[in-house]
Amino acid sequence: MIVVSNLSHSFGDKQVLDNLSLTVKDGEILGLIGVNGAGKSTFLRLISGVMTPSCGEVWYDGLPVSKGETRRNLFFLPDDPFYEVAMNCNALFELYQTFYPDIQREVFKDLITFAGLPVHKPLSSFSKGMRRQAFTAIAFAIAPKYLLLDEAFDGLDPLARERFKGMVRELANRGSTIIISSHALKELDGFCDNYLILSDKQFISPDHVAAKISMLVKYQIVFDTEPKRTMFEALKLRHYQQSGRVVTLIAEGDEQLIRRRIDALQPILVDRLEIEPGEILIDTMEELTKGGDSL
Repeated sequence: MIVVSNLSHSFGDKQVLDNLSLTVKDGEILGLIGVNGAGKSTFLRLISGVMTPSCGEVWYDGLPVSKGETRRNLFFLPDDPFYEVAMNCNALFELYQTFYPDIQREVFKDLITFAGLPVHKPLSSFSKGMRRQAFTAIAFAIAPKYLLLDEAFDGLDPLARERFKGMVRELANRGSTIIISSHALKELDGFCDNYLILSDKQFISPDHVAAKISMLVKYQIVFDTEPKRTMFEALKLRHYQQSGRVVTLIAEGDEQLIRRRIDALQPILVDRLEIEPGEILIDTMEELTKGGDSL
């Protein structure tokens, strides 16, 4: 279990994280979401022990992150991992074997082969996506108890992303605890067990998301002729999608009033749908990106 307690950090006079607390259970995949510059990378560097926080504590199974036993069970893959200019895949494996003696060579070789990476060419000649696959191969070959991934999907093609997700889920099923940061929620939606949004130095927790869901209602509406969006101006829309005569929308406000206004449009069918937490997270992220006040 990872426990983060009252974590704060500043760079000079600029505070980037303010009094963050978090508990991540064993075997959990946690998605850490935030716009670029929100502090996701700083947070992961702090809880991995790469940086020392200005204030607060980080514990892994009751031990501080600075303990050698903790570090042997932890692997952090930053967005810009270190490699020497002349280093190839084989040299990369040898480097990490010095820190993680139990790293599995066969797993690494299989993943490198699957990705089609040239093992004798220097990493400096790889695209960002190719380098990302080389380093994720290292991560899965180590199979750590705690895996921290910063912008995990950046540069990966669709096939590599799906394989990556499958392997992360397999690690979690074997008991590994994983935190994945991303600025693109759609990459994590339906994949992580829980989510946190990092915004304005603070976490927006699932409880806030649940509270927001309680203020929204979702409908699928069918008309006998193709409607126009202007017909729904009386509603405070948070989402609108139309396919021919079928409209799917999420509106905020009193449910009974929303339903009366929809019924006044004389649809031939109205179906109330459940709102998925991921939809609200996407809505929240869109507002944060635009600089709005989402919660």
